[in-house]
Amino acid sequence: MKYFFSLNVIVLLTATIILSSCSDDDDNGPKVVALKALPVADLNSVSTKNYTLFSFDKNAVVANTDSATTKWDIGFRGTTVILNSGTSGPGNAAGQIVEGIFDELLIAPTEGFAVDGDTKAIKGSGGWYTYTGDAPTGPKHAILPNAGKIIVLKTADGKYVKVEILSYYLGNPNTTTTEFANLETRPESRFYTFRYIYQADGTTNFETTEK
Repeated sequence: MKYFFSLNVIVLLTATIILSSCSDDDDNGPKVVALKALPVADLNSVSTKNYTLFSFDKNAVVANTDSATTKWDIGFRGTTVILNSGTSGPGNAAGQIVEGIFDELLIAPTEGFAVDGDTKAIKGSGGWYTYTGDAPTGPKHAILPNAGKIIVLKTADGKYVKVEILSYYLGNPNTTTTEFANLETRPESRFYTFRYIYQADGTTNFETTEK
């Protein structure tokens, strides 16, 4: 009887040690975390002189006094978008516009990136937006983001990010309403609303990251 009791105790202790070891391995190993899009609302690009500089890593506007550093990745002034590279900054940022659906773009391309030069890497009219001009239907003289146009970037320090610009107007208004169509009641322009996913681990994967 004592023999069986001792045997049971040994078995239970062994199982406890194994489970504890597996638990420790899980705790100490890498954890896969799903990436979520971060929203940015009403980013002010009203200035006609200075660009509004933004860091994806910090999810914050960067002061213009740091324009000659790698603290920022992208800049906005009116409809012009610049990257921290080439003729626009000292960083290694590069970008391109990819056609697709934001949520379905799970891997960044490895080719096709450009830096700012005589022309900007991120094209404006015909790129991320359409200018309606004197359109026969819909709002006239409006800047409307093009659906299915995703900005994919390498940041100033070489990380990957995908961006979808949602609105160019204060408050991200419904652009199909009569109020928006009327220039007198249209919300103020040069206010960007966008969402982005930043991959901090340096890979091209926009789904998950290991921490």
